[in-house]
Amino acid sequence: MPRSVLLRLAPVHRDGLALVLSSALTSGVGLLYWVLAARLFPPDVLGINQVAISTMMFLGGIAQLNMTYALLRFVPVAGWAARRVVLGGYVVGAGMAALVGAGFALGARVWAPQLVDEFGPGRLLLFFVVATPLWSIFVIQDYVLTGIRRATVVPGENFVFSLLKILLLLVATVLVVPGGIAVSWAVATALIVVPINVWMLLRAVPQFGRNSAVSFEPVTVSAIARFVRADYAGGVFWQAALFGIPLLVLARLGAGAAAAYAVVWTITQSLYLVASGMSQSMVAHSAGDLDGLDGARRAMVRRAMVLVAPASVVLAVGAPLILSLFGRHYADYGSGALRWTALSAIPNVVTASTVGAARVRRRMGVLFGVPAGISVMVIVLSWELMPVLGITAVGISWLTAQVLMALGILVATAPWLPPGLRTGVDRVRTKALLRRVRPFAAADTRRDGWVMGERLGGGSDTVVVACGPDGGIGGALLKASDSTLGRTHLRRQTDVLRALHTDTRLGAWRRLVPSVLDDGDAGGSYAVIESRLAGRGGGEALRDPARRRRFRSSAVSVISELHRCTATPAVVGDEELRLWVAEPMAQVVRALPRGRRAEAERLAAILTEQLRGRVVSTAWTHGDYTADNVLTAPDGRVVAIVDWCQAQQRGLAVLDVVSFLLTSERELLGSELGAVVLEHLADIRSADNELLARAQRMLGGSVLDVRLLTLLGWLAHVAQNMAKSPSFAANPVWVRRNLVAVVAGALPVLDEQVTAGV
Repeated sequence: MPRSVLLRLAPVHRDGLALVLSSALTSGVGLLYWVLAARLFPPDVLGINQVAISTMMFLGGIAQLNMTYALLRFVPVAGWAARRVVLGGYVVGAGMAALVGAGFALGARVWAPQLVDEFGPGRLLLFFVVATPLWSIFVIQDYVLTGIRRATVVPGENFVFSLLKILLLLVATVLVVPGGIAVSWAVATALIVVPINVWMLLRAVPQFGRNSAVSFEPVTVSAIARFVRADYAGGVFWQAALFGIPLLVLARLGAGAAAAYAVVWTITQSLYLVASGMSQSMVAHSAGDLDGLDGARRAMVRRAMVLVAPASVVLAVGAPLILSLFGRHYADYGSGALRWTALSAIPNVVTASTVGAARVRRRMGVLFGVPAGISVMVIVLSWELMPVLGITAVGISWLTAQVLMALGILVATAPWLPPGLRTGVDRVRTKALLRRVRPFAAADTRRDGWVMGERLGGGSDTVVVACGPDGGIGGALLKASDSTLGRTHLRRQTDVLRALHTDTRLGAWRRLVPSVLDDGDAGGSYAVIESRLAGRGGGEALRDPARRRRFRSSAVSVISELHRCTATPAVVGDEELRLWVAEPMAQVVRALPRGRRAEAERLAAILTEQLRGRVVSTAWTHGDYTADNVLTAPDGRVVAIVDWCQAQQRGLAVLDVVSFLLTSERELLGSELGAVVLEHLADIRSADNELLARAQRMLGGSVLDVRLLTLLGWLAHVAQNMAKSPSFAANPVWVRRNLVAVVAGALPVLDEQVTAGV
C-alpha cells in the first residue's frame, strides 16, 4: 500500500495498517532470507544458528522489562517529557539486555552446549553481549515510533533491515564467517538501530512532545513500574513461548527438527504480527480515550480477521507446497506443525485485542493472565507431546491454547449468558473491579476512619459497595464501573445529581436525592462516592399488602412534586419527537428480527402523528422510576430516590408515573413488561386513567390518551434497558416477549382507535 494512501486514512487505522504492511514486507523478505539460508547451509547448521537468534531475541525481550508497551502506553501522553521517557526506557532495556545476554553466554556450557560447540565460548559471549541489547533497542524503537504517530516509518525501516540481512548473509557465506546466519542478523540490526535513533531522538520525539503538550499527563517512575510489573510478568511467559520453544525443540528433538520449526514459526509469525501491529496502534491511539476503546477493539478485531482468517486457511491447506520451497527436509518435518500454528493465528486475534485493551485500561490481571495462560499451555503440551508427534505437537499446542483462551474471553465478555454461567462470570469480574477501585475509596474515606463494607449490588462491569464508620451504615456508597457503557452511565448520574442539588427550584425536595462526595478515575475504571440515604428498597413495600397502597400513593406524590417544581409547557416538535419516539424506537428496531422492523417503524409513525403539536408539560424526570429505585420508611412512605443515570432535565413529566405503574404491576404479577403493556392496551383501567389524567392536569397542557402514554412508557423503558446493558437485546426470549409481542399487539389496537376516531 503506498505511503500516500496510508496518510489519508484515520490515524488509528493508518498506523495499524502501516504496522501490518511492515509485517508483510518483513515476512516476505524474511522468508526469502530463510529460503536462502536453508539452501546455503545444512539443516543442522541452520537449526543451531536459528536457536542462537531465537535465544537472543528471547533474552532481549525479557531483559528490557517490557519497555516496549510501557513506552507505547506513556509516551503518547508524556508531552515535553517524551524524549526523557524514551531515553530512560532505552537505558533500562539495553542495560538489562547486555547483562542477561552475558549471563546466558557465560553459562551456556551448562544449558546450551550445542551453541558453545558451534560458535566457541568467546564468540558466543561477544554475540550475546552485543546483539542482545541491540535487539532490545530495535524492538523498542518500533513501539516508540507507533507511540509518536510515526508508524508509517516502520515498514520502510523493517524492509531495509530485511534486505540488509540477505546481503550480509551472502557476504558471510562468501567469506565463510563462522556463525554467519547469526552474525548477519546482528550486524543488520546495528546498521538500522543507529541512524533511526539519531533521527528519532534528535528530531521526531521532541517534535511530538511539543505538539502533544496540551494532552500532557504526568508520567512517574512509580506509574511506569506499576504498569510494567504485571505486563512484564505476562510478557516473560509470552517471550518464552515465542522464542524459547526452539530451545525445547533442540533439546527434545535435535538440530534438524529445530531448523524445521524455525521455518514454520517464521511463516506463522507473519500472521501473529498482523494482530500485534493493529493492537499496538489501538493502544497508542486509545491511551487518552478510554471511552472509545471498546469500539476501537471491535474495529481492530474485524480488520485483523479480514486479513488473518483467509491467510491462515491458505497456509493450512498449502503447507507442504509452501515448505517445499525451503527443501524436502522442511516439508517432511514441518507440514503438520505449519497447519496447526497457522490456524492458531485466528483465535490469536481475539487474545491479542484483549491484551491490547487491557494495556490501555491497566488491567494487570488480564495483562498477566492471558499471555501467561497461553504460554504455559503451549510449553507444557509441547514438551509432553513432542516425543510422540514431533514438532507437529507444538502446532497442536498453539492452536489448543489459543482456542481455549479465546473461548474464555468470549464467554467473559458475552452480552448474554445463561443465568448460572452469568453469575459465576459476574462474581469474578466484580471482585477484580472492586480490587482496582479500593485504593480510590481508601484515599477518600481514610481521613474519617471509614472502612469498606458489604457489596450491595452491581453486575459484571459495575459494583456498589457500602463504606462508612461501621462498614457503610450511615456512611456512603462507592459505585464503580469499568466498561465504556457503565462509565458513561455513572458519569451521567454524577452530573445529574450535581445539577439537581444546584437547582434552587427544588428547595427541600433535594434531600430525597443522594449527593456526590467525590468522583474520579481509578485503575482504568470510573468511581464515585455518594451519600448513602436511609431507607429500605421500595420492592419490599410494594409486595407487602399492608403497605402497598400507601407506598404507591407516596411514590406518585413524591415524583409529581419534582415535576411540579420544574414544569415547563412545550409544544411537541421535532426535538421532542426525536427524544421520545425516534431514538428509542431506533434501538427497538435494531433489536427486532428483520421481518418485524417495518411494523415497529409504522408504530413509530403512529405515535409521532398522535404526539406532534400537542401541548405537554416537560420537567426534570427520573427516567427509570420503578419500585427498585426508591427507598422507603418502615410505613411505606418514600424517603429517597436513587439511580438517576436516565434522568432528563426536559423529559415528558407524566412518563415517570406511567413507568412506575407498569413496572409495579409487572413486579406484582411476576410477568414480563410486554404482557403488562398488552393487557393495559386491551383494557383501559379507570383508576390508572384517572390518575394519569390528574397528573397531567396538575401540570397544565394536553391530557394524552392512556394508550399513547402506555406505549410511550413501554418504549422509554425498554430502550433504557437496552442502553444500560447489551444483554437485553442479545436475549432472544426477552426480545420476543417485550419487543416483538408489543409491536405486533399494539398496531391492531391503534388501528382500531384511528378507525373509531378516538
